[in-house]
Amino acid sequence: MKDIAAAETFCSQAIGLDVSVRLEAGEGENLMHEVVMALPGARPPAPNLILVSFPNRSCPPPGEATTGFLVENVDAALERAPAAGATIDVPAMEVPKHGMRLAFILDPQGIGSNCFRS
Repeated sequence: MKDIAAAETFCSQAIGLDVSVRLEAGEGENLMHEVVMALPGARPPAPNLILVSFPNRSCPPPGEATTGFLVENVDAALERAPAAGATIDVPAMEVPKHGMRLAFILDPQGIGSNCFRS
């Protein structure tokens, strides 16, 4: 991703994740910034989201990469998402065959995410 700080802000505001660790390693073309995020109060081995940016390399085009978030309440996440700069791509829907509710959003950088609850 091009703007890791914007992605961190988005994930915090729209999804409710907290930063666990920030890392920087490498140099030149291999310079890497990494932000590890998790739900508030989560402790290892709880699932994490790891944002990675190689600022000296080109980024994948929008739509090439996507993420998914298990959230407490899909509708609440969709209410928060626009204030964090997201666009609702596919409104919330029930998927009875899999016992879940999900929606798709695009973050401010055009990266697709699905928010789901099973």
